[in-house]
Amino acid sequence: MRHYLACLVALVLFAGPASAAVVEPQQTVSVHDVGANCVALARHDFSDVPDAPSLVVSATVVATGAELPRHCLVEGRIAPTIGYRMWLPLAGWNGKYAQGGCGGKCGFILDDGCQLMLMRGYACLAADMGHTGTMYDDLWAIDNVQGDIDYGFRSTHVAAITGKAVTTYFYSRAPAHAYFIGASQGGRQGLVEAQRFPLDFDGIVAGEPRMARSSATPLDHASVYAAIRLSGTGAAIVSPDQLRAVNAYVVAKCDMDDNLKDGIISDPRTCAFDPSELQCARVKTTPCLTRDQVAAMRDVYRGSIDTAGRVIQHGPYPGSELHWIGAYISADGSKGRYAPRYALPRRFPYSNIYIDSSNPDLRPFRASGGKLIAYVGWADETNVTAVTIDYYDTVERVIGGRAATQDFFRLFVIPGEGHIPIGTGAETVDYVTALENWVERGAAPDRLVGAKLKVHTRFAGPLTYPTDLAAGNIAFTRPVYPYPLQARYLGVGSPNSDASFEPIMPQTAH
Repeated sequence: MRHYLACLVALVLFAGPASAAVVEPQQTVSVHDVGANCVALARHDFSDVPDAPSLVVSATVVATGAELPRHCLVEGRIAPTIGYRMWLPLAGWNGKYAQGGCGGKCGFILDDGCQLMLMRGYACLAADMGHTGTMYDDLWAIDNVQGDIDYGFRSTHVAAITGKAVTTYFYSRAPAHAYFIGASQGGRQGLVEAQRFPLDFDGIVAGEPRMARSSATPLDHASVYAAIRLSGTGAAIVSPDQLRAVNAYVVAKCDMDDNLKDGIISDPRTCAFDPSELQCARVKTTPCLTRDQVAAMRDVYRGSIDTAGRVIQHGPYPGSELHWIGAYISADGSKGRYAPRYALPRRFPYSNIYIDSSNPDLRPFRASGGKLIAYVGWADETNVTAVTIDYYDTVERVIGGRAATQDFFRLFVIPGEGHIPIGTGAETVDYVTALENWVERGAAPDRLVGAKLKVHTRFAGPLTYPTDLAAGNIAFTRPVYPYPLQARYLGVGSPNSDASFEPIMPQTAH
């Protein structure tokens, strides 16, 4: 555990389909039932915790339920306005602390991630990032510099301090390891932690991260540009049916890049597709694309474009078109969910300064012994894949090569996976077990196993509810290798089994 925890301990006490890297079962720490400690939490003073003065508002013993073990549920607040919730197992604590990420603009507490970590024996905290609101609500940020700072980076850091302090007081010992698990906004939080506060966590899972830059404007984000390009005037330029037709054409054209016709494009960078191939003047199929629609689609694939016509940021890859429905255009042909959010004049100019997650200098995190697993889907339409890959490539250049980088940071790019909504690929991967094995046992994640679920009843970022992982709910499995390696079908064996694939270095690798 990090050296600073010794000071923290003194301060407080004085007042899934599994990864192939699994080498041994998870051990738990035998402790006495600490139900009485739950009641005592609400009376303990955490206001003098350095950098994170906080208050436990309530602490309640929750009986064993259908899914969750008996635990202490804590509601609290960190100065000045950060709300948090903690789940503390009353028996069978594994000796570790976890922290879950948020989503969108946050303003609420995501329960699922921490509840799943509680099932694994963790003490876990989730926070609202310093304000109350909804997934797409920006109103809290207007003339609110403190709120922008908390949302950008401070809330995640001080929540880590608070969570460890509460855990240490509750169990009378500091957690042996600390992990951060998040996706989308939570992925950005994870990257910021590695960049700004390298001692907070031993291991981080940063899924589908928003790669925000402090110099960015709304139209610098490819997904926002795409939504405005396709439906910014109120009516969609293309219809959902046309997008479905484009996707079917693209997949049929480029599906075999992994030596298997399975409806999944493994590396869309090799897919030589131009929307003009479906222009009405060239094809007789219905639906086809008009000249204006071809131009709009080209712009979306090309990415964010400045007033001089220069590409600022690469757009989504071919094969992601089904995920444009809802994001760029609505199912009824009206504006997509990203268009109206950014079409208004920006009234909170400071927020982008604080949300930056693009710093590639992870040398302090590496020096601290931290491990980072990031993942993204090849069909991600929101935090577009190329931006995450570019960040990883830049880290390699800063760190000094692939071997030095993959010693502590590995990126996994999942074929067919979109952003948050489930795609066509084997998107369910047990990143947490892989991270535990890497941090605690030195077993680097050279090969993970992804599963395609027939039914995905509940979403929890990088985590999956055990009921969804029943053998009868798995349609097929695929191996997942660290980028840039990809999986290719051997040509023999069941195409539904990960054992029938091998790793290859793709043509697009550099």
